[in-house]
Amino acid sequence: MRMWMVPPETMCRQHLVGEHGELHKFLRDWERHYSIAGRVDGNQIEPRSYKARHDALAAEMLARGYNHQSPLEQPDWSYLPDAHRKASVDVTTADRLLRKRCPECAARKK
Repeated sequence: MRMWMVPPETMCRQHLVGEHGELHKFLRDWERHYSIAGRVDGNQIEPRSYKARHDALAAEMLARGYNHQSPLEQPDWSYLPDAHRKASVDVTTADRLLRKRCPECAARKK
């Protein structure tokens, strides 16, 4: 599970739809109070932006003519340590990694 946090319009279809799906997929884990320590340490999640990120991805999906009918509510992160709740993704690092992994995302950024 990774929140890239790059502008959704710069993502290829696979990464756009994939990140959106992962946000939904992991909701049950957060309801079960799973740890996000590894995701925080790995620059992969920004809890306070979970719903906003979903909504930005969904808006881009709709702008591209993709189907979206799955609203998402902000998870309850109150069980997390304060440092985890406030964790931020380093967008520069995430962007660099995404563009390195995906030629299509790299081409969309230009």
